[in-house]
Amino acid sequence: MRGRCDTRSDVPFGAVRPCSVRLIRSVRSVGLIAGQCGRKRFLISGRTFAGRRRFLVVTPAIAAVLFLLAGCIPGSPGYLRWGNWLGLVVAVGNAVVGLVANPRGRWIPPVAVASLAAALAFALASAAPGRNADTYLTWFPVLCAYAALVPVGWAVAGTAAVCAAVVAGVTAHGGLAEAAAPMFSTIAAVMLVGAVAKALFREGLLQNRSDPLTRLANRGGTMEIGQSAVAKINAAGNEAVLVLVDLNRFHEVNDALGHLGGDQLLRMIAETLPTLTPRPVFVGRAGGDEFALVFRGPEIIPAPPASSVSSASPPSSTSSASPVSLGPSGAPAVRGPLPAAIAAGRRRTLGRRVLRQIQGPFQVCGVDVEVDASVGIAVAPRDGATMATLMSCADAALLRAKRVGESVGLWDAGIAGVRPEEIALNAQLRAAIGRDELVLYYQPVQSARTGGIVGAEALLRWRHPSRGLLPPGEFLPIAERSPLIADLTRWVLDEALRQCAAWDAGGLHLPVSVNLSPRMLVIDDLPRVVSDSIAAHRLAPDVLTLEITESALVTQPARAATMLGQLRSHGVALSLDDFGTGYSSMEILKTLPFDEVKIDRGFVTDVRGSLPDAAIVRSVLDLGHRLGLRVVGEGIEDERTLTMMVDFGCDLLQGEAISPPLPAERVRELLRTRAAKAGKVVPGGDVRCRRA
Repeated sequence: MRGRCDTRSDVPFGAVRPCSVRLIRSVRSVGLIAGQCGRKRFLISGRTFAGRRRFLVVTPAIAAVLFLLAGCIPGSPGYLRWGNWLGLVVAVGNAVVGLVANPRGRWIPPVAVASLAAALAFALASAAPGRNADTYLTWFPVLCAYAALVPVGWAVAGTAAVCAAVVAGVTAHGGLAEAAAPMFSTIAAVMLVGAVAKALFREGLLQNRSDPLTRLANRGGTMEIGQSAVAKINAAGNEAVLVLVDLNRFHEVNDALGHLGGDQLLRMIAETLPTLTPRPVFVGRAGGDEFALVFRGPEIIPAPPASSVSSASPPSSTSSASPVSLGPSGAPAVRGPLPAAIAAGRRRTLGRRVLRQIQGPFQVCGVDVEVDASVGIAVAPRDGATMATLMSCADAALLRAKRVGESVGLWDAGIAGVRPEEIALNAQLRAAIGRDELVLYYQPVQSARTGGIVGAEALLRWRHPSRGLLPPGEFLPIAERSPLIADLTRWVLDEALRQCAAWDAGGLHLPVSVNLSPRMLVIDDLPRVVSDSIAAHRLAPDVLTLEITESALVTQPARAATMLGQLRSHGVALSLDDFGTGYSSMEILKTLPFDEVKIDRGFVTDVRGSLPDAAIVRSVLDLGHRLGLRVVGEGIEDERTLTMMVDFGCDLLQGEAISPPLPAERVRELLRTRAAKAGKVVPGGDVRCRRA
């Protein structure tokens, strides 16, 4: 093979050429670059291994091209030599393996290194004497680029195998004494390239996996290293317990002490977490003020007899972490599955121990700071086998614990987390508005005094193209957490008034009620939107009643009061929905301009069989009437409840006992049927009385 280097055939084997040194240096650079690529693109991604596969294919493919050229070009050391053709076959085989095999397979790089090193040794051994056989020596250091893809132990073994192949090839070729200098030079280059490539990889790995502030694993490192820790614990036959720690009101520290103070507190907590008792197997920073800890749990023993109770096995020798199955006194816990209540109690104990140990106080900027935190706990394999699943479960448990005012939350199947299909449903719901897939059903409201239908509540449904007719509970909860709820509320308002106008044009004067989302109360132009929609359909304002839940008024009462006052000034009636479920009912009734209250269906449904519920219903009715309000009883499911509510003096009645929610066309049919039974020709507009 001739080119820029001196490849004259009369140069004896063993002579050290300047071109060989340059090639070794260039190959060393290639090894370092490959190590950096392995660091940045092949192992740290965690999502895609396209770069890793590319390396596993391209590297042996380049070797195959070199073997092919060496075997076909006259004058090259491998020209028509069997060892060179063997190297070509091995290189092609490795390229195929890299193409078709799973790039995550840890066996691929060691096999590639061993086989290519052996192929180079055979090619060197079979090279023609005096034909620049030492050119093959310049190829060996390239193999050490694979060190970036394997653990340290395998990298050392691979480097040793390459060095052994160099010695074997030179010895088999002959002239060991003459080739000693280039051989040792190549061995030194191999070890240097392997060590430097692996060192650069490890440095980059730590940089990519670690959080620069706390020196713990960052989010990506938590998912990757935490997954490995969970898998090892489960493989050893133990439960892996994930504890997700969230610092409550951390923003107050930032506000009071500045972000430097907040960063200092985070560093102090990060230094404390690895020293907890019991000792966690893994600690990482999951997010801004969240930390993830993985503990070794009790041994997993499937379905043991009730009497098979013994001490827990000692922790695995692969980790120095203490098992969390130790009780508060430090005594070993019971082996095997425990009753659910006992297992939950021990996990709660673990969570409380973690919280106590990070409580502080910590000296931050000369101020003693005590940490208030909450934890969510999930267990593998019970709750999931992957770190991603456990993090999702622990996060849902943490959120529920905060909602109910607890500091420790345990995941269970009853926690309603956001599922991927719900996210997809939210995207489809946005498109459903424009595709006319939404429809309103109307549940009639009956006057207790006359027995006539005096109004109807508009209830949203979705004609999903693949799932059929969906009730609001299937899609409204997730819409409530996004700005999409404002678009839905506007659509419901306009559609309900359009239908009301259509009924009015046909001689049916039926007021409608529309539920108002809490998010709408912070929209400044809500009164204008309502009044414009009423005017667009040429209706009187008193045909519309807006229903607002009590919980919607608690978060921003002043702003809600202003908004409701403006709506009331436009002539729209206001109804307090689900009355009795909040904590500020009396104050709300006293200060806000409501026309009616709707007793929560939970009280109405149980009024027949519960004396406390009956007493509450009577009290609400009396209170509402004394304040000059109409009182609506919703959730009336049977005739007996209907009779009781009438006897109690309820003004308006709503529920399945009167009528289920109906499409608009069936509402007119219902009113005609009821009018015919009452001997009336046309169902009149027994319109609700208004508050004076």
